[in-house]
Amino acid sequence: MPLPWDPSEPLDHALPSIGVDLRRCTGCHACSVACKVEHNVPLGSFRLRVRWMEDPADGTMAFLPLFHGQTCDLGADRGAVGMLPACVAACPTAALVFGDEADDAGPLAELIASGRTLRQPGDARDDVSYRGLADWQEERINAGVALHPDDADPIYEQGTIR
Repeated sequence: MPLPWDPSEPLDHALPSIGVDLRRCTGCHACSVACKVEHNVPLGSFRLRVRWMEDPADGTMAFLPLFHGQTCDLGADRGAVGMLPACVAACPTAALVFGDEADDAGPLAELIASGRTLRQPGDARDDVSYRGLADWQEERINAGVALHPDDADPIYEQGTIR
């Protein structure tokens, strides 16, 4: 099976960016684990963090990958040798899309047109486009879910990205 990119040629993007289709994200953390491994990020720190949030309307779970604004470089080292960012390559549902924001016909074009960026990103990158981002998710971006009510550390998912 051929690769969707040429690993011998650098990815040449005027405005490299990532788009997230929240309708596809299952909250599996494959992206954040791949990022931690790729960049040797220590335990307790994150360049990419997946928030798990309870939908106030129906109690179902929703997931929101957040890319740290200061430490996420959109896979620059991998792009220099023609590879996709580790987080994008690891996503089993194709919820993460990497491409050139300046390319109107590229893989990001449709997602950017139908998505939006975070209005108040805090520590997160402010140039990632999210398809399916609900207002309640943005309002509760720093309030995750306790893993279990009896858990000695109920704020596990409420830590900040670093």
